[in-house]
Amino acid sequence: MNETEMYNLKVRCSMLHRLIGEPKTKADKEAGKITETAKSAVREIVKFDLFGYESFDGNKYTKKGNDLEEQAIKLSGLKRGLPLKKNTERRENDLITGECDVYIPSRRLIIDTKCSWDIGSHPFFIDEAEDKAKKAGYDIQMQGYMWLWDCEEAQIDFILLPTPLDLIKSYENAEKFVDLVEQIPQQKRITTVVVKRDEKVIERIKERIPKAQAYYQQLIQEAM
Repeated sequence: MNETEMYNLKVRCSMLHRLIGEPKTKADKEAGKITETAKSAVREIVKFDLFGYESFDGNKYTKKGNDLEEQAIKLSGLKRGLPLKKNTERRENDLITGECDVYIPSRRLIIDTKCSWDIGSHPFFIDEAEDKAKKAGYDIQMQGYMWLWDCEEAQIDFILLPTPLDLIKSYENAEKFVDLVEQIPQQKRITTVVVKRDEKVIERIKERIPKAQAYYQQLIQEAM
C-alpha cells in the first residue's frame, strides 16, 4: 500500500448537504465536476486528514448542544412516552459515515435533537423549523442516517432548554436565557420536523459522493 492509499474519504452525514449539489452548467455536470461549495468542503476534510487542522473548534452554541444532549434526548422521550437513550453506534458504507442521536428499530425511526440557543433563535413554528432544517442541511443529514440505518422516517426535534450559566457572559442578561425559557411549558419548547426517506436524494448521494471522493484523492496526491 502506498501512502495515498491510506487516505479514503467517507463523508459525515452532517456534511452531505455541502457535497451533493449539482454544477450550474450542463458541461460541468457531464464532465463529472463538483460544485465550488463541494470543493471547499473537500479541501477542509483533506487539511484535517493530512494535518489535523479543523477551522471550526466549536462555539457557545455547539457547546450548549453537547452539554445538554442527554437532557434533550430525555425530553424527546417524554414527548413520545418512550425511554429514549443516546445511540453510540457509528455506521458507515463505502460513501458515508454517521452517528445518529436516537435509533428506534421497532419503528424504523431516527430522532435527532438540536438545542436552540435562546427564544429568539428557537423555531416555535413548523414552517420556521422546516426552513431552519433545510437551511442548515439537516434534511439531507437525515437522509444519510436513514440510508445507513435502513429507516423510513427521521424526526428532528428542535428543543429549547435553559442555557447553562457558565455559557452566559457577565454582560448578558441571564433572565433572557434561563428565567424566560423556564416560564414556557416544556411541551411548547419542542418543535418537530418530520423527514420521510427520499430515494431520489439517496440516489443523488450515491451519484455525487464518488465525484467528491475523486477530487479528494486528487488533492491527497497533490499534497504528497
